[in-house]
Amino acid sequence: ILEMPKSPLLLNHVGTIHASVQFALAEAGSGEFLLRHLGEAQSQVFAVLRSSDVKFRKPAHGALRASARFAGGDADSLSAELSSRGRALASVLVEVTDAHGVVTMSGQYDWFLQRQTNPA
Repeated sequence: ILEMPKSPLLLNHVGTIHASVQFALAEAGSGEFLLRHLGEAQSQVFAVLRSSDVKFRKPAHGALRASARFAGGDADSLSAELSSRGRALASVLVEVTDAHGVVTMSGQYDWFLQRQTNPA
């Protein structure tokens, strides 16, 4: 979904990619994943991150890549729930891998979505 190039500005005190950089990439990746799923309807949906649960697995080196997918059956029911109830919760699972293909972080990002009647 999203990639971040290698940069010395992203390093922590031990020379690996900082945890906050990985978290931000994963969170942004989960949001981008939702936007792509919503397609043209995204302009009519207000979305805000409600919670997250992440685990840092290995030190990260070099460029990073975030991949995302829905947890459980969220993909099938999200659009239907937004249409019928006007709101929904969506859980997105994200993995961050480094330049060596090592999974450095994984997490679940839970989003609250609400259909807007008058989008700005």
